[in-house]
Amino acid sequence: MPIASQLSQLNSPERQSTLQRYKSDTFIENHAKSSRFRQIINQPSHRNNGNNGDGDDHSYDLRDINIYRRKVGEIIHDERFDVFILILIAINSALYGIATFPSIKQNADLISDFEKVDLAILIVFTVESCMNIFYEGKRFVRDGWLIFDLLIVIISWASTEVKSLQVFRIFRAFRFLTKVQMLRNVVVALFSVIPAIAAINVLLLLIMYIFSVMYTQLFKDLFEEGYTTADYFGTLDLTVFTLFQIMCLDEWSGIAYEVAEQYYWSWLIFIIFIVMSAFVVVNLIIAVICDALQILRKAERAMLFGLSEDEAGEWSAEEKNNSELSVHKEEDVIEQRINDMNRMLDEVVASQERMNRTIQYLTIVVNSQQAKSLSRGGSKVMQ
Repeated sequence: MPIASQLSQLNSPERQSTLQRYKSDTFIENHAKSSRFRQIINQPSHRNNGNNGDGDDHSYDLRDINIYRRKVGEIIHDERFDVFILILIAINSALYGIATFPSIKQNADLISDFEKVDLAILIVFTVESCMNIFYEGKRFVRDGWLIFDLLIVIISWASTEVKSLQVFRIFRAFRFLTKVQMLRNVVVALFSVIPAIAAINVLLLLIMYIFSVMYTQLFKDLFEEGYTTADYFGTLDLTVFTLFQIMCLDEWSGIAYEVAEQYYWSWLIFIIFIVMSAFVVVNLIIAVICDALQILRKAERAMLFGLSEDEAGEWSAEEKNNSELSVHKEEDVIEQRINDMNRMLDEVVASQERMNRTIQYLTIVVNSQQAKSLSRGGSKVMQ
């Protein structure tokens, strides 16, 4: 019996004692390694007192620094801290506006108080930037918003020394862009469509140049002849300025009426220019910006819910359509869903009952078969 002999060898006392010694040696070795690891981790850091050859002290504990960084990160990412910074930005911006009032500018004491408050707020902003640098580390240079905040702080400190730069202190109001998410989205959308806006501006400049040359050649003598109250089209630069005023719809009708008194057909050129510049090109810029905001919204939904941009757009459209439903229709939809869930629950209960009946039937069959097999075994023993 070779199998029986192998089993007997495995269960022999010698084999069991060998296995026991192997387990004991392995346990001792692992215990020694873990004890050594704990000693290395828990041993106190040996601080260098400046006795090395280079004279540099690099013995600070990195773990303590990481703990401080985490604490600083918790502070700067706290919602209450953000609200506090926003309040300071609002107060600082309001003070710059109030300081322009003549009654305030002529009061030296109030100006001195404003300067003290402005310096205190600037110190808070500086501390915030230092905290961001300490927490972010190398990642700080990759965050454009943090760099923007730091530049504003640097310009503010420079304006305290150079009087000609004091006018740039109002740039601190731009920090609203870095703190308010909606404003940041608008800025990101604007930067994302800069190529499209640049192409539209090139088209606008082309239209302006063509019509400037045309207007200068047609109407350059009107002022000299006394038909207009100002020299609107005497030179190319004056024509460009006049067309920009017309494009902005700023009192363009007065200019058009003055020109039409001499050239009655000139209204057609004015209408064509206004439609092409003010109504078409400017609205193209607005459409591009709106489209960029929509794309940004889709991207945010895709990142938030793990969807693709197409799925996020479909979900956004579906959400918009659902928001337009009436209250009664929404109630009908909710009631239909509740009925569907009740029907599904009834089906689950019915399937569970069928399963219980099946289990009971199988139990009875198994018990009967066992009873038959026992009765047959008893009859054979009796025989």
